[in-house]
Amino acid sequence: MIENNFIKIKETLVYKNKLEPEVCNLALEFIKHKQDKFIHKSWDCDLRTSINLTHNILNVEELRNLKFNIMHHIENYMFQTKKFYEGYISDSWINIYEKNYYQEFHDHTSDVHKCISGVAYLTHKNSNIIFDTLHAKPFTPQFADIVIFEDDMLHRVKSNEEELRISLAFNYRKCVSWYGIKETNKEKTND
Repeated sequence: MIENNFIKIKETLVYKNKLEPEVCNLALEFIKHKQDKFIHKSWDCDLRTSINLTHNILNVEELRNLKFNIMHHIENYMFQTKKFYEGYISDSWINIYEKNYYQEFHDHTSDVHKCISGVAYLTHKNSNIIFDTLHAKPFTPQFADIVIFEDDMLHRVKSNEEELRISLAFNYRKCVSWYGIKETNKEKTND
């Protein structure tokens, strides 16, 4: 499944692809059943999130297939960028945007570690996500879209004009860089 799935924003690439629709439908069904338990969380905006329940919603058994599908795309992202990291999804959360809810510009950087970040879209109608403050590149996500980007990429969500917009955000923690298989001197001379 390796193919070029990138949108260029300034000098940074944002990976865009499709998740398995049936996996997204099952995840959405589970989330809608639990959505009343997600409280309002303020990042200077109105937004309901699952962070009050768990720091890593993808570890819930009902979202296991979605997690595997997302991991497949993280690996594809690494193959396409030729930057490989041993790591894991360290945190993930549901974002629920009701009508007129939005999110301001932010990134996912940490003082401790670097991540690959992303968003999976679980509703059919979604407001734009806008990348980069200077070169504002809007992207209108569709159902089952996934976008993946480096953790320092600024992004925001425009005010939601629909009744409900549900997405799942995640961070894949980069633990160890992988540089491939080293050639030995003996292998080099045999060519």
